Amino acid sequence: MTSSPPAETAPGVRKAARRLVPLLGVCFFINIIDRTNVSIAALEMNADIGLSAAAYGLGAGIFFIGYFLFELPSNLALDRYGARRWIFRIMLTWGLISAGMALVDGPTSFYVLRFLLGAAEAGFFPGVVYYLRQWFGQREFARVLAGMSAFGPAANALSAPISTWILVTLGWQWVFVIEAVPAVVLAVVVLRYLPDRVEDARWLTPTERDEVREQLPDPTSGHVRLREALTDSQTVLMSLQYFLIMTSSYALVLWLPQVIKALGVSTVATGWLTAVPFAVAAAGMVWWGRHTTRTGEYVWHAVVPCGAGAVAFLLGAWVNSAVMSMFLLSVAAFAVYTGASAFWALPRRFVTGAAGAAALAVANSFGNLGGFVGPYLTGWIRESTGSFDLALAALAVPLLLGGLLTFRTGRSRPGPITERTTTPHSGETT
Repeated sequence: MTSSPPAETAPGVRKAARRLVPLLGVCFFINIIDRTNVSIAALEMNADIGLSAAAYGLGAGIFFIGYFLFELPSNLALDRYGARRWIFRIMLTWGLISAGMALVDGPTSFYVLRFLLGAAEAGFFPGVVYYLRQWFGQREFARVLAGMSAFGPAANALSAPISTWILVTLGWQWVFVIEAVPAVVLAVVVLRYLPDRVEDARWLTPTERDEVREQLPDPTSGHVRLREALTDSQTVLMSLQYFLIMTSSYALVLWLPQVIKALGVSTVATGWLTAVPFAVAAAGMVWWGRHTTRTGEYVWHAVVPCGAGAVAFLLGAWVNSAVMSMFLLSVAAFAVYTGASAFWALPRRFVTGAAGAAALAVANSFGNLGGFVGPYLTGWIRESTGSFDLALAALAVPLLLGGLLTFRTGRSRPGPITERTTTPHSGETT
Protein backbone atom coordinates (compact mmCIF):
# COMPACT_ATOMS: atom_id res chain seq x y z
CA MET A 1 0.00 0.00 0.00
CA THR A 2 1.26 3.46 -0.85
CA SER A 3 0.25 6.57 1.06
CA SER A 4 2.74 9.19 -0.04
CA PRO A 5 1.75 12.83 0.42
CA PRO A 6 1.82 13.60 -3.31
CA ALA A 7 -0.73 10.85 -4.02
CA GLU A 8 -2.95 12.02 -1.16
CA THR A 9 -3.02 15.60 -2.36
CA ALA A 10 -3.08 14.95 -6.10
CA PRO A 11 -5.69 16.98 -8.02
CA GLY A 12 -7.42 13.84 -9.25
CA VAL A 13 -7.87 12.53 -5.71
CA ARG A 14 -9.21 15.86 -4.50
CA LYS A 15 -11.62 16.06 -7.41
CA ALA A 16 -12.86 12.52 -6.75
CA ALA A 17 -13.51 13.42 -3.11
CA ARG A 18 -15.40 16.57 -4.10
CA ARG A 19 -17.57 14.65 -6.54
CA LEU A 20 -18.29 11.46 -4.61
CA VAL A 21 -18.29 12.26 -0.91
CA PRO A 22 -21.05 14.93 -0.87
CA LEU A 23 -23.45 12.73 -2.86
CA LEU A 24 -22.78 9.57 -0.86
CA GLY A 25 -22.75 11.58 2.36
CA VAL A 26 -26.22 12.97 1.68
CA CYS A 27 -27.45 9.46 0.82
CA PHE A 28 -26.04 8.22 4.12
CA PHE A 29 -27.68 11.21 5.84
CA ILE A 30 -31.10 10.15 4.56
CA ASN A 31 -30.33 6.50 5.31
CA ILE A 32 -29.82 7.30 8.98
CA ILE A 33 -32.99 9.39 9.17
CA ASP A 34 -35.17 6.67 7.65
CA ARG A 35 -33.58 4.00 9.83
CA THR A 36 -33.95 5.84 13.14
CA ASN A 37 -36.90 8.25 12.80
CA VAL A 38 -38.95 5.54 14.48
CA SER A 39 -37.37 6.72 17.75
CA ILE A 40 -39.13 10.10 17.42
CA ALA A 41 -42.38 8.64 16.06
CA ALA A 42 -42.44 6.29 19.05
CA LEU A 43 -43.13 9.21 21.39
CA GLU A 44 -46.77 9.02 20.21
CA MET A 45 -46.92 5.89 18.05
CA ASN A 46 -46.32 3.44 20.90
CA ALA A 47 -49.46 4.52 22.76
CA ASP A 48 -51.54 4.70 19.57
CA ILE A 49 -50.83 1.15 18.42
CA GLY A 50 -50.33 -0.48 21.82
CA LEU A 51 -46.58 -1.06 21.91
CA SER A 52 -44.99 -1.82 25.28
CA ALA A 53 -41.37 -0.86 25.94
CA ALA A 54 -40.25 -4.43 25.25
CA ALA A 55 -42.36 -4.63 22.08
CA TYR A 56 -40.92 -1.36 20.79
CA GLY A 57 -37.39 -2.54 21.54
CA LEU A 58 -38.06 -5.80 19.70
CA GLY A 59 -39.53 -4.05 16.67
CA ALA A 60 -36.85 -1.36 16.56
CA GLY A 61 -34.18 -4.04 16.72
CA ILE A 62 -35.76 -6.58 14.35
CA PHE A 63 -34.70 -4.24 11.55
CA PHE A 64 -31.23 -5.73 12.00
CA ILE A 65 -32.40 -9.31 11.56
CA GLY A 66 -33.53 -8.43 8.04
CA TYR A 67 -30.33 -6.45 7.57
CA PHE A 68 -28.25 -9.45 8.68
CA LEU A 69 -29.98 -12.00 6.46
CA PHE A 70 -29.71 -9.93 3.29
CA GLU A 71 -26.46 -7.99 3.73
CA LEU A 72 -23.94 -10.41 2.23
CA PRO A 73 -26.14 -11.23 -0.80
CA SER A 74 -26.62 -7.50 -1.29
CA ASN A 75 -22.86 -6.85 -1.27
CA LEU A 76 -22.25 -9.64 -3.74
CA ALA A 77 -24.97 -8.16 -5.97
CA LEU A 78 -23.29 -4.75 -5.75
CA ASP A 79 -20.07 -6.29 -7.04
CA ARG A 80 -21.97 -8.00 -9.85
CA TYR A 81 -24.28 -5.21 -10.99
CA GLY A 82 -22.16 -2.18 -10.09
CA ALA A 83 -22.46 0.42 -7.36
CA ARG A 84 -24.61 2.81 -9.35
CA ARG A 85 -27.43 0.42 -10.16
CA TRP A 86 -27.39 -1.45 -6.86
CA ILE A 87 -27.31 1.60 -4.58
CA PHE A 88 -30.22 2.93 -6.68
CA ARG A 89 -32.15 -0.29 -5.95
CA ILE A 90 -31.37 -0.15 -2.24
CA MET A 91 -32.45 3.47 -1.86
CA LEU A 92 -35.63 3.11 -3.89
CA THR A 93 -36.89 0.09 -1.94
CA TRP A 94 -35.99 1.46 1.49
CA GLY A 95 -37.74 4.74 0.65
CA LEU A 96 -40.96 2.98 -0.32
CA ILE A 97 -40.94 0.70 2.71
CA SER A 98 -40.09 3.56 5.06
CA ALA A 99 -43.16 5.42 3.80
CA GLY A 100 -45.14 2.23 4.39
CA MET A 101 -44.32 2.47 8.10
CA ALA A 102 -47.20 4.96 8.27
CA LEU A 103 -49.57 1.99 7.87
CA VAL A 104 -48.56 0.08 11.02
CA ASP A 105 -51.52 -0.56 13.31
CA GLY A 106 -50.15 -2.94 15.92
CA PRO A 107 -47.11 -4.93 17.06
CA THR A 108 -47.24 -7.48 14.22
CA SER A 109 -47.31 -4.97 11.36
CA PHE A 110 -44.61 -2.97 13.18
CA TYR A 111 -42.34 -6.02 13.34
CA VAL A 112 -42.97 -6.98 9.69
CA LEU A 113 -42.27 -3.54 8.23
CA ARG A 114 -39.17 -2.99 10.36
CA PHE A 115 -37.86 -6.37 9.18
CA LEU A 116 -38.57 -5.48 5.53
CA LEU A 117 -36.90 -2.09 5.95
CA GLY A 118 -33.77 -3.80 7.24
CA ALA A 119 -33.80 -6.23 4.32
CA ALA A 120 -34.17 -3.33 1.86
CA GLU A 121 -31.33 -1.30 3.39
CA ALA A 122 -28.98 -4.28 3.67
CA GLY A 123 -25.61 -3.64 2.08
CA PHE A 124 -25.87 0.13 1.75
CA PHE A 125 -23.19 1.32 4.18
CA PRO A 126 -20.66 -1.52 3.69
CA GLY A 127 -21.29 -1.18 -0.02
CA VAL A 128 -20.42 2.51 0.17
CA VAL A 129 -17.33 1.70 2.25
CA TYR A 130 -16.22 -0.91 -0.28
CA TYR A 131 -16.90 1.55 -3.11
CA LEU A 132 -14.82 4.30 -1.48
CA ARG A 133 -11.93 1.85 -1.05
CA GLN A 134 -11.80 1.59 -4.84
CA TRP A 135 -11.10 5.34 -5.01
CA PHE A 136 -8.95 6.29 -2.01
CA GLY A 137 -5.74 5.09 -0.35
CA GLN A 138 -5.49 4.48 3.39
CA ARG A 139 -4.93 7.97 4.78
CA GLU A 140 -7.31 9.67 2.37
CA PHE A 141 -9.87 6.91 2.96
CA ALA A 142 -9.71 7.44 6.74
CA ARG A 143 -10.27 11.18 6.23
CA VAL A 144 -13.12 10.65 3.77
CA LEU A 145 -14.80 8.02 5.92
CA ALA A 146 -14.59 10.16 9.05
CA GLY A 147 -16.11 13.10 7.20
CA MET A 148 -18.86 11.06 5.60
CA SER A 149 -19.60 9.11 8.78
CA ALA A 150 -20.19 12.42 10.55
CA PHE A 151 -23.30 12.71 8.38
CA GLY A 152 -24.79 9.97 10.61
CA PRO A 153 -25.05 11.88 13.90
CA ALA A 154 -25.58 15.09 11.93
CA ALA A 155 -28.67 13.48 10.41
CA ASN A 156 -29.99 12.61 13.85
CA ALA A 157 -29.17 16.07 15.19
CA LEU A 158 -30.90 17.95 12.37
CA SER A 159 -33.83 15.59 11.94
CA ALA A 160 -34.79 15.27 15.61
CA PRO A 161 -36.43 18.72 15.96
CA ILE A 162 -37.86 18.52 12.41
CA SER A 163 -39.32 15.06 13.02
CA THR A 164 -40.74 16.25 16.33
CA TRP A 165 -42.39 19.22 14.63
CA ILE A 166 -43.98 16.89 12.07
CA LEU A 167 -45.03 14.59 14.92
CA VAL A 168 -46.85 17.23 16.98
CA THR A 169 -48.25 19.08 13.94
CA LEU A 170 -49.31 16.33 11.53
CA GLY A 171 -49.02 13.07 13.46
CA TRP A 172 -46.49 10.25 13.66
CA GLN A 173 -47.56 8.69 10.34
CA TRP A 174 -46.35 11.75 8.44
CA VAL A 175 -42.90 11.47 10.00
CA PHE A 176 -42.39 8.31 7.94
CA VAL A 177 -44.07 9.54 4.74
CA ILE A 178 -42.37 12.95 4.46
CA GLU A 179 -38.91 11.69 5.40
CA ALA A 180 -39.07 8.82 2.88
CA VAL A 181 -39.36 11.12 -0.13
CA PRO A 182 -35.66 12.20 -0.27
CA ALA A 183 -34.52 8.57 -0.49
CA VAL A 184 -36.57 8.00 -3.64
CA VAL A 185 -35.36 11.25 -5.21
CA LEU A 186 -31.70 10.57 -4.38
CA ALA A 187 -31.98 7.06 -5.81
CA VAL A 188 -32.58 8.62 -9.22
CA VAL A 189 -29.66 11.04 -8.72
CA VAL A 190 -27.33 8.12 -7.89
CA LEU A 191 -28.45 6.20 -10.96
CA ARG A 192 -27.63 9.17 -13.16
CA TYR A 193 -24.43 10.56 -11.66
CA LEU A 194 -22.48 7.91 -9.70
CA PRO A 195 -19.72 6.19 -11.73
CA ASP A 196 -19.20 2.47 -11.11
CA ARG A 197 -15.40 2.63 -11.46
CA VAL A 198 -12.55 5.11 -11.83
CA GLU A 199 -12.52 4.31 -15.55
CA ASP A 200 -16.17 5.40 -15.84
CA ALA A 201 -15.63 8.86 -14.31
CA ARG A 202 -15.86 11.11 -17.36
CA TRP A 203 -15.24 14.16 -15.16
CA LEU A 204 -11.66 12.93 -14.55
CA THR A 205 -8.97 13.51 -17.15
CA PRO A 206 -6.68 10.59 -18.05
CA THR A 207 -3.95 12.12 -15.86
CA GLU A 208 -6.34 12.47 -12.93
CA ARG A 209 -7.47 8.85 -13.30
CA ASP A 210 -3.84 7.80 -13.07
CA GLU A 211 -3.42 9.90 -9.92
CA VAL A 212 -6.36 8.14 -8.30
CA ARG A 213 -5.04 4.69 -9.26
CA GLU A 214 -1.51 5.42 -8.05
CA GLN A 215 -2.56 6.01 -4.43
CA LEU A 216 -4.56 2.77 -4.24
CA PRO A 217 -3.19 -0.50 -2.78
CA ASP A 218 -1.82 -2.96 -5.32
CA PRO A 219 -4.56 -5.49 -6.12
CA THR A 220 -3.87 -9.16 -5.34
CA SER A 221 -4.58 -11.54 -8.19
CA GLY A 222 -6.46 -14.79 -7.77
CA HIS A 223 -9.66 -15.97 -6.15
CA VAL A 224 -10.77 -16.63 -2.61
CA ARG A 225 -13.33 -18.99 -1.21
CA LEU A 226 -16.09 -17.17 0.62
CA ARG A 227 -15.90 -19.94 3.23
CA GLU A 228 -12.30 -18.95 4.01
CA ALA A 229 -13.27 -15.34 4.66
CA LEU A 230 -16.19 -16.47 6.83
CA THR A 231 -14.06 -18.71 9.05
CA ASP A 232 -10.88 -16.63 9.21
CA SER A 233 -10.07 -15.73 12.83
CA GLN A 234 -9.71 -12.05 11.94
CA THR A 235 -13.22 -12.01 10.49
CA VAL A 236 -14.61 -13.62 13.64
CA LEU A 237 -12.86 -11.10 15.89
CA MET A 238 -13.91 -8.13 13.76
CA SER A 239 -17.50 -9.37 13.86
CA LEU A 240 -17.43 -9.66 17.65
CA GLN A 241 -15.85 -6.22 18.06
CA TYR A 242 -18.46 -4.57 15.89
CA PHE A 243 -21.30 -6.52 17.53
CA LEU A 244 -20.32 -5.23 20.96
CA ILE A 245 -19.99 -1.62 19.82
CA MET A 246 -23.27 -1.72 17.89
CA THR A 247 -25.14 -3.22 20.86
CA SER A 248 -24.54 -0.04 22.84
CA SER A 249 -24.70 2.29 19.84
CA TYR A 250 -28.13 1.39 18.50
CA ALA A 251 -29.63 1.06 21.95
CA LEU A 252 -28.68 4.69 22.53
CA VAL A 253 -29.79 5.90 19.10
CA LEU A 254 -33.19 4.18 19.11
CA TRP A 255 -34.04 4.94 22.73
CA LEU A 256 -32.51 8.41 23.22
CA PRO A 257 -35.72 10.46 22.70
CA GLN A 258 -37.59 8.33 25.24
CA VAL A 259 -34.67 8.50 27.70
CA ILE A 260 -34.69 12.29 27.43
CA LYS A 261 -38.48 12.54 27.71
CA ALA A 262 -38.24 10.50 30.92
CA LEU A 263 -36.27 13.44 32.37
CA GLY A 264 -39.62 15.25 32.55
CA VAL A 265 -39.56 17.49 29.48
CA SER A 266 -42.25 18.10 26.84
CA THR A 267 -42.38 16.35 23.46
CA VAL A 268 -41.21 19.49 21.63
CA ALA A 269 -38.34 19.99 24.08
CA THR A 270 -37.45 16.31 23.66
CA GLY A 271 -36.88 16.88 19.95
CA TRP A 272 -34.54 19.80 20.52
CA LEU A 273 -32.66 18.13 23.36
CA THR A 274 -32.26 14.91 21.35
CA ALA A 275 -30.31 16.93 18.81
CA VAL A 276 -27.66 17.93 21.36
CA PRO A 277 -25.83 14.58 21.88
CA PHE A 278 -25.89 13.91 18.13
CA ALA A 279 -24.49 17.37 17.33
CA VAL A 280 -21.67 16.75 19.81
CA ALA A 281 -21.01 13.38 18.18
CA ALA A 282 -20.95 14.86 14.66
CA ALA A 283 -18.45 17.57 15.59
CA GLY A 284 -16.41 15.12 17.63
CA MET A 285 -16.19 12.62 14.77
CA VAL A 286 -14.72 15.19 12.41
CA TRP A 287 -12.16 16.29 14.99
CA TRP A 288 -11.32 12.70 16.01
CA GLY A 289 -10.97 11.59 12.40
CA ARG A 290 -8.58 14.43 11.61
CA HIS A 291 -6.54 13.64 14.69
CA THR A 292 -6.38 9.99 13.64
CA THR A 293 -5.16 10.96 10.18
CA ARG A 294 -2.52 13.36 11.53
CA THR A 295 -1.09 10.86 13.98
CA GLY A 296 -1.46 7.74 11.83
CA GLU A 297 -2.48 5.86 14.99
CA TYR A 298 -5.67 3.79 14.76
CA VAL A 299 -5.86 1.40 17.71
CA TRP A 300 -6.06 3.90 20.58
CA HIS A 301 -8.38 6.09 18.52
CA ALA A 302 -10.81 3.16 18.53
CA VAL A 303 -10.22 2.06 22.13
CA VAL A 304 -10.42 5.40 23.99
CA PRO A 305 -13.98 6.27 22.85
CA CYS A 306 -15.21 2.85 23.95
CA GLY A 307 -13.78 3.34 27.43
CA ALA A 308 -15.14 6.88 27.72
CA GLY A 309 -18.56 5.75 26.58
CA ALA A 310 -18.66 2.90 29.09
CA VAL A 311 -17.91 5.33 31.93
CA ALA A 312 -20.59 7.74 30.66
CA PHE A 313 -23.23 5.00 30.56
CA LEU A 314 -22.36 3.87 34.09
CA LEU A 315 -22.46 7.38 35.53
CA GLY A 316 -25.64 8.15 33.61
CA ALA A 317 -27.43 5.41 35.52
CA TRP A 318 -26.81 7.14 38.87
CA VAL A 319 -27.02 10.90 38.35
CA ASN A 320 -30.22 12.78 39.18
CA SER A 321 -29.44 16.06 37.43
CA ALA A 322 -31.03 16.59 34.00
CA VAL A 323 -28.09 18.78 32.95
CA MET A 324 -25.55 16.15 34.01
CA SER A 325 -27.60 13.45 32.29
CA MET A 326 -27.50 15.42 29.03
CA PHE A 327 -23.73 15.86 29.37
CA LEU A 328 -23.19 12.13 29.90
CA LEU A 329 -25.55 11.20 27.05
CA SER A 330 -23.51 13.52 24.81
CA VAL A 331 -20.27 11.80 25.85
CA ALA A 332 -21.87 8.42 25.18
CA ALA A 333 -23.06 9.54 21.73
CA PHE A 334 -19.58 10.84 20.86
CA ALA A 335 -18.12 7.54 22.05
CA VAL A 336 -20.33 5.14 20.12
CA TYR A 337 -20.08 7.08 16.87
CA THR A 338 -16.32 7.69 16.96
CA GLY A 339 -15.68 4.14 18.15
CA ALA A 340 -17.64 2.70 15.23
CA SER A 341 -15.97 5.03 12.71
CA ALA A 342 -12.51 4.15 14.02
CA PHE A 343 -13.41 0.46 13.77
CA TRP A 344 -13.94 0.82 10.02
CA ALA A 345 -10.50 2.39 9.62
CA LEU A 346 -8.81 -0.46 11.52
CA PRO A 347 -9.55 -3.39 9.18
CA ARG A 348 -8.04 -1.47 6.24
CA ARG A 349 -4.62 -2.32 7.65
CA PHE A 350 -5.33 -6.03 7.94
CA VAL A 351 -7.50 -7.03 4.97
CA THR A 352 -6.84 -6.79 1.26
CA GLY A 353 -8.37 -7.93 -1.99
CA ALA A 354 -11.68 -9.72 -2.44
CA ALA A 355 -11.16 -11.66 0.80
CA GLY A 356 -10.90 -8.38 2.65
CA ALA A 357 -14.10 -7.10 1.07
CA ALA A 358 -15.88 -10.31 2.09
CA ALA A 359 -14.45 -10.09 5.62
CA LEU A 360 -15.69 -6.52 6.02
CA ALA A 361 -19.15 -7.42 4.75
CA VAL A 362 -19.35 -10.40 7.12
CA ALA A 363 -18.09 -8.36 10.08
CA ASN A 364 -20.63 -5.63 9.39
CA SER A 365 -23.44 -8.14 8.89
CA PHE A 366 -22.83 -10.14 12.08
CA GLY A 367 -21.82 -7.05 14.02
CA ASN A 368 -25.04 -5.25 13.23
CA LEU A 369 -26.94 -7.97 15.08
CA GLY A 370 -25.95 -5.87 18.08
CA GLY A 371 -28.55 -3.46 16.72
CA PHE A 372 -31.14 -6.12 17.54
CA VAL A 373 -29.78 -7.09 20.95
CA GLY A 374 -29.18 -3.57 22.31
CA PRO A 375 -32.62 -2.00 21.68
CA TYR A 376 -34.50 -5.13 22.75
CA LEU A 377 -32.42 -5.53 25.92
CA THR A 378 -33.00 -1.87 26.77
CA GLY A 379 -36.76 -2.20 26.27
CA TRP A 380 -36.94 -5.38 28.33
CA ILE A 381 -35.01 -3.83 31.23
CA ARG A 382 -37.09 -0.63 30.99
CA GLU A 383 -40.33 -2.61 31.17
CA SER A 384 -39.05 -4.87 33.96
CA THR A 385 -37.68 -2.12 36.21
CA GLY A 386 -39.83 0.87 35.28
CA SER A 387 -36.82 3.12 34.56
CA PHE A 388 -33.84 3.50 32.25
CA ASP A 389 -31.21 3.48 35.01
CA LEU A 390 -30.25 -0.19 34.89
CA ALA A 391 -30.63 -0.24 31.10
CA LEU A 392 -28.04 2.53 30.73
CA ALA A 393 -25.66 0.77 33.11
CA ALA A 394 -26.02 -2.45 31.12
CA LEU A 395 -24.96 -0.66 27.93
CA ALA A 396 -21.55 0.06 29.47
CA VAL A 397 -20.65 -3.64 29.43
CA PRO A 398 -20.61 -4.39 25.67
CA LEU A 399 -18.92 -1.07 24.90
CA LEU A 400 -16.15 -1.75 27.40
CA LEU A 401 -15.67 -5.30 26.12
CA GLY A 402 -15.58 -4.01 22.55
CA GLY A 403 -12.83 -1.58 23.47
CA LEU A 404 -10.78 -4.25 25.22
CA LEU A 405 -11.12 -6.62 22.27
CA THR A 406 -10.16 -3.86 19.85
CA PHE A 407 -7.04 -3.17 21.90
CA ARG A 408 -6.09 -6.85 21.95
CA THR A 409 -6.60 -7.47 18.24
CA GLY A 410 -5.20 -4.10 17.17
CA ARG A 411 -1.95 -4.50 19.09
CA SER A 412 -1.43 -8.08 17.91
CA ARG A 413 -1.02 -6.87 14.29
CA PRO A 414 -2.17 -10.02 12.49
CA GLY A 415 -1.15 -10.75 8.96
CA PRO A 416 -3.46 -9.66 6.16
CA ILE A 417 -6.45 -11.61 4.97
CA THR A 418 -5.58 -11.91 1.30
CA GLU A 419 -6.90 -13.71 -1.72
CA ARG A 420 -5.61 -17.25 -2.12
CA THR A 421 -4.82 -18.34 -5.64
CA THR A 422 -6.93 -21.42 -6.26
CA THR A 423 -8.06 -23.61 -9.08
CA PRO A 424 -11.66 -22.71 -9.91
CA HIS A 425 -14.14 -25.33 -8.76
CA SER A 426 -17.65 -25.55 -7.41
CA GLY A 427 -16.87 -23.83 -4.09
CA GLU A 428 -18.18 -20.38 -3.27
CA THR A 429 -15.97 -17.50 -4.36
CA THR A 430 -16.05 -13.74 -4.33
